[in-house]
Amino acid sequence: MNTFKVSPAALENAAPDALGRDDERHLRDVLRIRPGEKIRLSDGRGRIREAEVAEVSRRSVALGPFGPLVELPPPPSRAVLFACVAKPARMDWLLEKACELGAAKIVPVLSSRVVSKHAPGETPQRWLRIADSAFCQSGGGWATELAPCTPWKDAVAAAASLGGPVFAGSLLPGAVPLGEALLARRDALRGGPVGWFVGPEGDFSPEETEELFAVPGVVPVTLGPRVLRVETAAACGLSAILCLALAPEGGAESPKAADAQGRT
Repeated sequence: MNTFKVSPAALENAAPDALGRDDERHLRDVLRIRPGEKIRLSDGRGRIREAEVAEVSRRSVALGPFGPLVELPPPPSRAVLFACVAKPARMDWLLEKACELGAAKIVPVLSSRVVSKHAPGETPQRWLRIADSAFCQSGGGWATELAPCTPWKDAVAAAASLGGPVFAGSLLPGAVPLGEALLARRDALRGGPVGWFVGPEGDFSPEETEELFAVPGVVPVTLGPRVLRVETAAACGLSAILCLALAPEGGAESPKAADAQGRT
């Protein structure tokens, strides 16, 4: 069933004209929707309801009747992605996949080696459209919050005050494998906030590296011997965090335990 994001008021009031023009056009011209078919509406705040398509015309798509309003529980883990801003096409991909995966929040970070320049406090409308589209694609009930472009020091301060562990990709010797670091802090991934900090295409500067890893609770981790692009690293780390947070209780407690189970 296709999902569409609508305003909280339109969802609560079961408004027949709840959909925006772009969504109506998509239903009519792309999906070829017909009266009697059902769609799913969400306000992005954990509330959803089904709606039947009542009428389709060149000018509008009317909805009704509506199903009951359902409130979904919050996600088991609040994953916050701190991603240094990448070049436009790569940043678009990063935002899309992070929202589809279910990041609770994305903080675009303006570090010293960021190539694509955006003003502090800026939130490009294109990014918001990508986030909304990814939310609808994934059919989730909770939309990803997109913070404005954040200067480096403010992003580090936000990571320090997150209230949960923050894992940061690192190319330095001695960085802990991400899987090992996650398993060691598995209990902290359930229900509370957890951060994933990814550097820019040129990596953090030496000064930034020192500043970030001096913050209590920030753990330098590695994704393996390969050097990944920023958007790949963002999706890889976020996937690992969310998969472990969603895993049933009583799973493998360590890489050695998982390996031993695989040999039995």
